[in-house]
Amino acid sequence: MPDQIEIDDLAPGGEGVARVGGRPVFVPFAAPGDRIEVEIPPGEDAAHPGPGRLLRAGPDRVDPPCPHFGPGPEPDRLCGGCEWLHLRYDRQLREKERGLVEALRRIGRLEPGSYPLLPILPSPEPLRYRSRAKFHVDRDGERLVFFRRRSHQPVQLRTCHLLEPGLDRLREEFGPALARARLRPGEVALEWSVHAGRGSALLRGIDVGEGTRRRCQELLEATPSISGVVLEGDGDGRRGRPVAVVGDPVLLHERVPGDPAAGLARSRPDIFQQANRGANARLVAAALAMLRPEGLDVLELFCGSGNFTAPLARRAGSVAAVEGQGPALELARAELSGGNVRFFAGDALAIAGALGREGRRFGALLLDPPRDGMKGLGSLLRDLRAPRAVYVSCDAATLARDVRGAVAAGYRVATVQPVDMFPQTHHVEAVVLLEQA
Repeated sequence: MPDQIEIDDLAPGGEGVARVGGRPVFVPFAAPGDRIEVEIPPGEDAAHPGPGRLLRAGPDRVDPPCPHFGPGPEPDRLCGGCEWLHLRYDRQLREKERGLVEALRRIGRLEPGSYPLLPILPSPEPLRYRSRAKFHVDRDGERLVFFRRRSHQPVQLRTCHLLEPGLDRLREEFGPALARARLRPGEVALEWSVHAGRGSALLRGIDVGEGTRRRCQELLEATPSISGVVLEGDGDGRRGRPVAVVGDPVLLHERVPGDPAAGLARSRPDIFQQANRGANARLVAAALAMLRPEGLDVLELFCGSGNFTAPLARRAGSVAAVEGQGPALELARAELSGGNVRFFAGDALAIAGALGREGRRFGALLLDPPRDGMKGLGSLLRDLRAPRAVYVSCDAATLARDVRGAVAAGYRVATVQPVDMFPQTHHVEAVVLLEQA
């Protein structure tokens, strides 16, 4: 028999939370204050009953604009792309701040109020903000699709309210174009440049031989909205994945959307790049405002294709930028080699440690590691003895872990700035200023 429950909280993973006899019940697509009817499975552990039937809406619930979001009678519902499309945006921002503060308390052992917390920077656009996205290929319908939540069932997208309009149009066009070119990748990543008015594509899990490259050339000739394609085959575990390039997949984006005078950034669909260009401009500005690099020698670790490097170089005395060898570093070098930037290819921690042992000293550090963070941050800060470091993170848990190590190494948390890079999801970015205590 169905149970009627009241949602009173949101979980860090985005689900609504109710408590039945002290037992937590996690319900997707639910909002605080909702009254919901669900089938709760027997047991004593946390329950995950799946979507329920809404009986009464809470005060922070809004009507989601997407026909694929949440439960419903239509077959193409329960899309896994969004979590919070039914929540007011201001409530999303509050929850992201709360989740970051809780991670810093629980994992980083930093009590709320022991450090300055700035108000979260919202995304300039809460919808239609993504300039890049990954898709699956629907083998039957010749379309690019998302999967349903926690499944491999395709959602036949009619539109996606997260994608920039140009990217959404490209998604609609590209699936049939692949079929006509007889190309069947395992995964497709698309990127769109508003500045160029064109896109590029990454085809994963596909043969990279001459026949495939020839068909990709035909695809480009038949699809003017695509400037180039990167092919990525399956690796053997030792040599990595074979890669081939057809056309010119490098795109130029305005570093500050709507302000070409702020410069252009190079990107390619097979390298990491922030998907939300507007929020990224705010992220970069916040990080450099904390860093205060004017005239300093700065060490930048995990520089990627130069997201921070170019604006940093305009203000710093010199920049030593470190990134693993690959196309991201090639793009950064193409734009910034010479002048006051010197690039180092290899493992970030190893190179930073070697620079420290050589006696190099830096006025500030800028750190933008991948999601798994930067174990050993405390030791690195201790060895380099930089007066301050700015740490940019897309994962609150690894950020809190690494900040704890920095505090143990004699640094204090001087500022925490949350940034919303991914509206309609629970994810939150953060910029943290660390200073020698």
